[in-house]
Amino acid sequence: MEKTKIDKERTWIFSPVNNIVIKVDIKGNILEEQLKEAIKDVVYHCDMLHQKIVVDNEGNAYYGRGEFFEPVVKPMKIDWKEVAKEQEKLLFAIDKGEFIRFFYSRTETGITILIIAHHIAGDGISLTYFVQDIMRSISGVKIEHKKLELFNMENLPKEARLRAPTTWLMKYMNKKWDKTGRKFDFNDYYNMYHQYWNNRETLIDTYYLEDEIYDSICKYSKENKITINTMIMTALIWASGELCDVGMAASIREKSFTGMGNYATGISVKYQYNEKRNFTQNARNVQKIIYDKLNDASKKYFLLQFMRNIKPTLIDAVYFSACSGYNNKVAVTFSKMFGYNGNPKGISVTNLTKLPIETKYGALEIKDFVFVPPLVLNAKRIIGIASIGKRMVLSLHLNNDAEAEEHRKFFYKGMEYLKSL
Repeated sequence: MEKTKIDKERTWIFSPVNNIVIKVDIKGNILEEQLKEAIKDVVYHCDMLHQKIVVDNEGNAYYGRGEFFEPVVKPMKIDWKEVAKEQEKLLFAIDKGEFIRFFYSRTETGITILIIAHHIAGDGISLTYFVQDIMRSISGVKIEHKKLELFNMENLPKEARLRAPTTWLMKYMNKKWDKTGRKFDFNDYYNMYHQYWNNRETLIDTYYLEDEIYDSICKYSKENKITINTMIMTALIWASGELCDVGMAASIREKSFTGMGNYATGISVKYQYNEKRNFTQNARNVQKIIYDKLNDASKKYFLLQFMRNIKPTLIDAVYFSACSGYNNKVAVTFSKMFGYNGNPKGISVTNLTKLPIETKYGALEIKDFVFVPPLVLNAKRIIGIASIGKRMVLSLHLNNDAEAEEHRKFFYKGMEYLKSL
């Protein structure tokens, strides 16, 4: 069997929270059979969706080409948010090649498409290009074949290498893991996944900034030389009213690459809003912190290098420690370090920014695009952002628990403040 070793994507194999949700509203006349044929066409031309995940006896993981797994394509009879909530409890059979599911419903002006994909198949931008290919296929455009291309960790700059004492710590912990740890398999994962979701569910809220409001935000951004992403971050920090540790994703994808895969790193920003200064001054401070990290290779790629230097089976074990009580001192230590057992980040954001696709495809037009990232274990709540045309949609993904209403108030407070600028 042809195999491609998994490196960067290892963190998603045994994670119980891995569903990316994309909701798209399309204006125009589309027959159900047209949609199904277009999905089939795009899937056929995408190598990533012809793989399955293989873990060998040593614990190494691979994308292995296997028999094609026919994806789910079903009509929706309930609201898309409820479908997403149902689907998060239904484990993807990635060891058999299931990476993606599709749902649809008719609307007065066209059709709504819901895509739910396992993160190991690709990130939010990957799925954005996937939507573009569906639109092109429906419009009669020939779809190009997309080979399996993973981000090559060997291409990280030399400046991004871990330094002592971090390297010493990693070697020490890996040696301890070699002596005390174990390999997990998919049967272990199935049990852990069902245990995790047994008495748990999440909620999705959305907030729209469009037309005149969207133009006003863009104007403010341009006039004050502050990115829209920074404006959103600063508004959320203001709404929190406390020192914030903000986690954010940053793309490392080549602009010309439109295939599936995970092409992002992550950084964190600590900041407390200074009430003695105005919004613009605070935003410029936040922006400086962000770009100081993004312009420093050792900080921009630290997360990738750190995870790369952890034994793969230990990465797996961290999830089992956090979610099913696996009691190993090394795994427990890393679980706490990652924020999986307590001390999650208060604000986590993934911003796809202005989507790199067109809105119109012949007689068809994308009218709405919602991106919902998975609520990862080290986040209290996570916000996904996507902009297309003159519309920005922000999604709030949170646990349906006693703190849900508090998280919603925080989110809407920040967005209303942003809208008022």
